Amino acid sequence: MGDSRQGAPHGFTVLEAVFASAILAIGLSGVFQLSAASMAANQSQRNLVFASGLAQDLAECWQVNTANCLSQFQSSQQANSLSNEAGVQFERSWLITSISTPSKDPQLLQNLQISVKWPHQDNTGSTVELHWHIRRASTPTWVGL
Repeated sequence: MGDSRQGAPHGFTVLEAVFASAILAIGLSGVFQLSAASMAANQSQRNLVFASGLAQDLAECWQVNTANCLSQFQSSQQANSLSNEAGVQFERSWLITSISTPSKDPQLLQNLQISVKWPHQDNTGSTVELHWHIRRASTPTWVGL
């Protein structure tokens, strides 16, 4: 008795294997690009969180009148460069302005503007900047506190 499948092809042809490999390569390239974009977005978010922490730390220091914090604000309007675990350099600067009030003491109501800058990870030569604003009201001396 003869085998009825004598002329039937067995396995993949070279052309089928090439098409399957091409489809697999396209799929893997898409996964790789998505992973790279996800990692870049994650690093960008980490930088933003770190910059926010630097600004918040400075704002909280400005709110409490300890000797260490007061000396920091009297020395200059820019701190040394700070870096995170990835080695990104952050520059923090600030400006304190008095808000005019009918009283004679210009220190009663003040505004603190904090700026944190760091290099943009995708565009070499450009920077990203975070602005933080906070106000502080002091107790007038006539209250007696």
